[in-house]
Order: sequence, then structure tokens, then C-alpha cells
Amino acid sequence: MSEHSNDKPVPKPLATPNIGIPSTRIPSKIKPPKMNSLHPAVVHIQSKEPGNQDENAPSQAKRPKMDPPRYPPPLSKPAGTGLKRAHSALSLNVSTCSSTISVARGRSEKKGPSVVNRVTTNVKASVPPAKSKKTKRPAWDLKGRIQDIEEQFLVSRKTNDELISQLKLNEERIALLEGLNSELSQDVQCKESKTQEANEVLEQLQKSLREKEEKLTTVRTRKESLENQVNTLQQECTGLQSTIGQLTSAQAGLQAHLEATKVILQQAQAENEAQKKMIQELQAKLYDKENKICVLETRTRQDEQTRRKLHNIIQELKGNIRVFCRVRPLLPNELDEIPEEHIPHIAFPDPDNREVQLMRLSDISLNESSVVGKTKTPVKYDFTFDRVFCPLSNQSEVFDEISQLVQSSLDGYNVCIFAYGQTGSGKTYTMEGPEELDLTLDLDSPCLGMIPRAVQQIFSTEQELQKKGWQYKMDSYFLEIYNEVIHDLLVDSPSDNSVKHEIKMVGKGSELYVTNLTTVIVKTEKRIHQLLKKARKNRAVAATKCNQHSSRSHSVFRIKLSGNNSITGETCEGTLNLVDLAGSERLKDSGSEGQRLEETKNINRSLANLGNVIMALSQKADHIPYRNSKLTHLLMNSLGGNSKVLMFVNVSPKEEHFNETLNSLRFATKVNQCQIGTAHKKVK
Repeated sequence: MSEHSNDKPVPKPLATPNIGIPSTRIPSKIKPPKMNSLHPAVVHIQSKEPGNQDENAPSQAKRPKMDPPRYPPPLSKPAGTGLKRAHSALSLNVSTCSSTISVARGRSEKKGPSVVNRVTTNVKASVPPAKSKKTKRPAWDLKGRIQDIEEQFLVSRKTNDELISQLKLNEERIALLEGLNSELSQDVQCKESKTQEANEVLEQLQKSLREKEEKLTTVRTRKESLENQVNTLQQECTGLQSTIGQLTSAQAGLQAHLEATKVILQQAQAENEAQKKMIQELQAKLYDKENKICVLETRTRQDEQTRRKLHNIIQELKGNIRVFCRVRPLLPNELDEIPEEHIPHIAFPDPDNREVQLMRLSDISLNESSVVGKTKTPVKYDFTFDRVFCPLSNQSEVFDEISQLVQSSLDGYNVCIFAYGQTGSGKTYTMEGPEELDLTLDLDSPCLGMIPRAVQQIFSTEQELQKKGWQYKMDSYFLEIYNEVIHDLLVDSPSDNSVKHEIKMVGKGSELYVTNLTTVIVKTEKRIHQLLKKARKNRAVAATKCNQHSSRSHSVFRIKLSGNNSITGETCEGTLNLVDLAGSERLKDSGSEGQRLEETKNINRSLANLGNVIMALSQKADHIPYRNSKLTHLLMNSLGGNSKVLMFVNVSPKEEHFNETLNSLRFATKVNQCQIGTAHKKVK
């Protein structure tokens, strides 16, 4: 079946000459004309046959050539169009042949026998031989040759006429078949529409029949149910009649039972009076218990106040400024450099974890990463601090030591915890946790830093204190000091430098605040973690030769806790400052250039000013140079006396950082020996 005939059978095609006519079926009643052999109608100008060349004609003369026949491309649909094109092609071929003969005759008269000779030879080559063989005419018999060409032309014209008549018959048959196809298609569409309507009516009837059957089934079921009910009611009626007789006989017995019940009621009333007396006694006991509970709650609140005082006394006995030392473990890439998994130049001799010992095992060249020089007797340096954490200590062990200071901030005291040390020693890890940690999701991670752990403790303790009448209001900010300029880390566009931040003093008091700073009131732990995540993203970090993720600024996170006890009327106000200082590094070791060089200079300058302030405090100097840097100015209240201060000195375990480690431990020793004033509780 043809894809263009609307699924009608197509008759077998009749073999036709290759002239671009599409294959069609000839009606069975019409017999095709008999043809000996068909040949191309277009005469091609060919080269002269050997033996027919004129000896007088030049051998290299160029012969005129005609374009090859252009047959129209075969078309599959519609068939009538292909037949018309074939008819036009045959007519064109006949006219071309006629024009060729005329040209040959004209040239024979003007140019002589050589041109006519070539034309005659070419025409003869393209005309098929006749059935009866004729003798070959000589080359000089031009008239005879022209006569032969005319005879061949007449044969071609006759063949062309027969093909044209055959094409017309095919066209009429195709038109008739197309008409029949159209009528059949309309008839099929009509039948299909009627069939569809009949199907719809049938579906409606079937649906109606199903509904009637369902109704009939329902009626039958209801009938059976009513019959069962009638039988049941009849049985009940019979039972009720018998029951009436029984009740009549039982009435006398109930009358006697009523008399007995009256006697029992009198006894119950007497017991009720006794129960009332007992309830009054129990109510009196309950009142006494409630009074005792009030007394115990009052004592609990007094015990809470006593606990706060004793807690503060314990913290003061430990020292209002304390120093913890933490040695970070070796990183995986550093373990490849050291065969043993221990650090040979750092020892922890004290079982109470209060001492750390450095040993200079060899001379370290500042220009080479390897150890050079002659081995000497190790030089030992002993340092004692309030607590020393070895590389095996985890974040939870470290926080257990500072959790009491976090409690002091809830009790109304100012608390400051800051991390100090060279770059790459683990300060940011200690304060915030690993860089890849998501503070909004991984709240149960053992790698949480001191800041998120402190937030967790504040909210958990605040919920416990609510039972004792305490309500807290918390607000926080997060800033960084970058190149001695304060930047707000909680803004949406940290690159906007149009807003200036300055450190000011509140009135005539000693409390400091920063102008134009974003302060957020927080009510949930999740909200603070979102602020911490945003601040970490905005903080200035860059790569140096000493550390690939070196913090290039000092970050300060502050939470202000304002408490109010609705029962006792007591109020308090404390602050918790958590500071991550930028790491110190030598210019020759860091390889800083350009902007990194300027950052390194400002970091070292601010840390040097911090050392000068600590030195002045330890010497009880009359003037303390707080305002020499933004860092010391912002930490003035924390270092100046009205605060509890804890400093983490972080140490790198690499031996090539021995000198920086020694300087950090010496600076921490000076801080540990410093004496500051007693912290006072802030009451509104």
C-alpha cells in the first residue's frame, strides 16, 4: 500500500523508459503499443566515428556540444503532475532533434561536407538500428543520410504520440480512482459517526440498566430487612407480655428492697459526715505543705544567689585573668614529614596538665625548611599556665574549662575570651570550629568551637533559670578589625566602605560601644548560628606562605545578656566577648607582598600594642596605652579590670615554628603574671 493513496490498492506499475515518468498502472482493457526499442530523444553531439572522418577536416577541431537532457525528477504524488511533466520532456526532446537537423542542413550548405558529415555520424550513433539492415551510405551521400535521419525522427514522433495517448489514459484512470477514494472516505466517515452515536446510545442504555438492577437489588434487600424486623418485633411483643407478668410479681419484692435501701441510706449519710471531717483535716495539711513549698522555693532562690556569689569567689580565686595553652595536633600533610606520630620538641611533664616544655633540638636555619647545623645539647624552656591542652585534647575538653566563665556572664559579669598565637596554630578552629562545618546544621558535631558551644550553654541555662523566675534579653554584634579599620560582619554588603565605625564611650561611664554597628536581638540558638555563618563568610581571609587560610583581621563576637527576675525583682547585665585574634607572622617567612604585606604590618603592630598594654598593666603603670590600636581600645574594659579574662595561647607543633612558639609562650607568661582589678557584677 502506498502512503499517498489513502490506503487504496495501487496497480502494478508498467515498465516505462527512463525519462522521468512515474510508474502508473495501464487499464487492463487498453493494450500498450508495441515498440521495438526506445532511445533517448535528445541527440548528443559525439565525437566522429572512426572511418567516417573527413581526411580534409582538421583533426583537432572542436566540435559543438549540446547540453545533456534534463529529465524532470520522479514524483510520487500527485500522479497526474508527473505524467504532464513527462509529456513536456518528450515534446522538448522532439523539438531539440528537429532543431539539430535544421542546423545540420544549414551548415552543410555553407561549410561543406565536413560539418554535415559529423552531424550525420552523431545522429546515426544515437538512433537505434532498424529491423531491416540498410546498406551504409557513403560519406558524400549527405542527402541520403538526411533522409535516414528524417525517417528515424518520424519513428520517434510516432512513439512519442503513443506515449502521450497512454499518459492521458493513465491520467483519466487516476482521476477516476481519486474520485472513488474520496467517495469511499466520506462514506467511511459517515459510518464511523453513526457507529459512535450507536455506541453512545448503547452505553447509556447499559448504564440505565445497571442503575435499574441496583435499585431492584436495594428494594429486595430492604424488603428482606423489613420482614426480619417484623418477625423480631413480633417476638419482642410476645416477650414483653411475659415480662409484664414478671414485673408485676417483682414489684412486691422491690417494695421490700426499698425499705432496706432507706436503712442503708441513713448509714451512708452518717459515713459522709465522717468523710467531710477527714477532708477538712487533709486540706489543712495541704495548706501546710504549700507553705513549706513556698519556703523551699524562696530558699532555692536564695541558694541561687549564694551559688552566684560562691561561683564568683571561685573564679576570683582562680584569677580574673587566666591563660590556657593549647597545642594543636599535626595535620595529615605534616605527618608525612615526621615519621613518628609524636612531637619531639614539645613535652608535657605535669600530670595535672599545667606545664608545657619546649626543647631546642637543633639549630634551625631561617632560610631553609630543613634542619641544618650540628646537633647540640637540647635547651629546655619550661612554662606553667592555668591549664595546658595536649594535641590529643578535643573541643569538648577545652570547653569544659571555660564553661564556668560563660555562666559568669549569665550571672551579670563581663567575660572576655580571646585566642592568641601565630598564624596556622589553630585559633579559628578553637573559637569557631573547622571551616567546612555548617553551624546551622551540624550542631551536634564534636568539632564545634568555643563560640557555638557557649551559645548552646547560654540558651540551655536560660531555660533552667526560667523556672526560678529569670527572663533574659540577648542582643549581639560581630565585627572585625582589618588594617585598623572596623568592619561590620553582619551587613549584607561587606564591601560597602561608606559607613564608618568609631569606638565611643557611653556618657560619663566606662562602657564602650561602636557607632553604626548592626546589633541583632536574638531569641533562639538557631538565629545566632545564622549570624555566625554570615560573619564567617564576610571575614577577610587570604593565603600566605605560612597558612593557606590565614585570618587577616581580628574578629570580635559579643553577646549582651540582660536578666530580670519577676519574683525577686533582681536584675543583672553581663556581656560575653569572644575574640579571635589574627595570627602573628614574620615578614620574611610569610612572603607577603602588596596588600598582604600591609595586612601583616597592621596585624603585628596591633599585637605589639596588645603586648605593651599587658606590660603596662603588669607594671601597674600610670598610663595604659589602650588607644594606640583599635584592638586594645575595644578590649579596654576586658583588660582594664571590670571583667573576667581568659586567653588561649595556641601553639603550632611544627619544629620550624619553634621561635614563634617560644615568643607566644613568653607573651602568655607575661599575661598570666598580670594582675587586674576585681570584676564587679553589673546591676541595673
